[in-house]
Amino acid sequence: MTTSAAELARTVVVIGAGPRGTAVIERLVAASLTDAWQGQVTVHLVDPQVGLGGAVWRSGQDEVLLMNTTTCQTTMYPDESCRSILPVPRRDTLADHLAADGLAPTDFAPRAAHGRYLAAVLETARADADPARLRIVTHAAEAVDVIGPADGPQRVKLDDGRTLRADAVALALGHLPTTLSPRSAQLAEAADRYGLIHIGPANPLDVDYASLLGRERIAVQGMGLNFYDAIGMLTTVAGGRFEPAPEAPSGLRYIPGGGEPHLLVGSRSGMIYRPKPDLGDRMPAPYTPQVLTSERVLELAVRPAGVDHEKDVMPLMFAELRRALAQEGHHEWADDEALIRVLFPFGRRGGASHDAHRRTRDELREALHRATAPDSAWLLVYRVLIALRIQVNRLVDLGAYTTESVRADIDGHLRNAFASWASGPPVLRVRQLLALEEAGLVTFIGPRMRIEPDDASGRFAISGAEGLVALADGVLEAHLPGVDLTHWRSHLISAWRDRGEVQRDSWASRGSRKRVATGSIAVDGLYAPIGADGTVYERRLMLGVPVTTAQPGSAITAEPGTGAQLLRHAEAVALRLARAAGALPEAGQAGT
Repeated sequence: MTTSAAELARTVVVIGAGPRGTAVIERLVAASLTDAWQGQVTVHLVDPQVGLGGAVWRSGQDEVLLMNTTTCQTTMYPDESCRSILPVPRRDTLADHLAADGLAPTDFAPRAAHGRYLAAVLETARADADPARLRIVTHAAEAVDVIGPADGPQRVKLDDGRTLRADAVALALGHLPTTLSPRSAQLAEAADRYGLIHIGPANPLDVDYASLLGRERIAVQGMGLNFYDAIGMLTTVAGGRFEPAPEAPSGLRYIPGGGEPHLLVGSRSGMIYRPKPDLGDRMPAPYTPQVLTSERVLELAVRPAGVDHEKDVMPLMFAELRRALAQEGHHEWADDEALIRVLFPFGRRGGASHDAHRRTRDELREALHRATAPDSAWLLVYRVLIALRIQVNRLVDLGAYTTESVRADIDGHLRNAFASWASGPPVLRVRQLLALEEAGLVTFIGPRMRIEPDDASGRFAISGAEGLVALADGVLEAHLPGVDLTHWRSHLISAWRDRGEVQRDSWASRGSRKRVATGSIAVDGLYAPIGADGTVYERRLMLGVPVTTAQPGSAITAEPGTGAQLLRHAEAVALRLARAAGALPEAGQAGT
């Protein structure tokens, strides 16, 4: 970044006021209070939901939507594990923030509460900032374009007509809306033709769940966290309620509000998302791998031919689970066949399933029982899988896997399998799902769910591994939009795409070096987007979801004690912003 001091605007812009954008502001404030900081800089924070926690966590959303991490597993402040360069004057976690509201460290808070925490972190940063050094200005607007040379001042255009001049811009855009995929577009066209309803992939807050009321049957494709969000939102808009019912397997009874459709629920794999264990008043200590150790990860990562997950890593994962279970006396689970039955009730790749509804229901009931006890073997498997997911993500980050293994094993199967254990919903959500099944409002299709327009009936034909199940009046695709530069509908990204100022990233394995295009944005040095002609836009710094190939494993929140990437990337970008504005010397010079 080579702009002369005379040309500097002494201004930077952060686009996005969710966790990443807020973290960048907090780290900028920390930088501004160091002795090395020179002069005054203005930072503009731009987001339609600024001061409310951003789009996903906005504080005004319905309290029915829950986080799927406990309050003690979320923070906005770096700790020792992050190895921060800048000072960290504050340490309050989400649990600290919500303690006065009566929430325990192991409780699952409403997402709106996290939005209020983010708003509090931002307000605290504003209070901590010395306006003579760092002035924070907020804009409740959408940034629709960023224009400027590769290594010069940028202009940020807002949808309210204003333009901000900046020395550099950080973009923490999160999940972006997309155009419908060809398959989703086919379903949408059929819905229009038949007078039915189709809801494509979207942020749950952007879905009109009331439009599903009064329909006889709705096919829900996807059984992950968006599906559990849909359960909460749909029953809320219907006016239904859940009452305690100790005699029911779920422990609840659902009292309909009126108009609830019957839900036909399934997915490609039929993977069942188990509830996270009820941990009482404290979190268990993280499990430390004894087989797939950090040393073993590094040994695998340098193999010239690359790593095949099924052949090289999966045996180590099963060995890790067997060792941990046997060591704790759970010998009945400590063999591969037993583990496969527990981990993959419908088979490793979602095979055929006899009586999918009953089997899914029974698996959920068993999972609920073990999670609420909690069963010690169940809890141990949960802890081991969380640790193994970290190790596998490290292998991905290091480029250890062959291209074929990433496509077939990691993206094609393993991420979903890990998520079904390590990223499951709170116990309450599984109770509610089972209560809806007990009320006759849910049928589980199981694996290999297919949805096809049926011209003869003017409805959607819903099939599973066993063939045709039912006809439906609508489809809800219960998952977030994919990471796909070519399909994003963001005004800002579309403008860059049209001007050739951005390109798709690619990934190559250590073995064949065969490159495979991904949907995320290609960046140089982790953050700076690369144009179609190879130009590196050094004054634009990207964070999070849109650059997942360069920043893999970026979680939606930061967990204390884990060296959270979200916070480490935020500090790195804050430092680059400060240097671009002339407030700090370039890296390697005196004072940094």
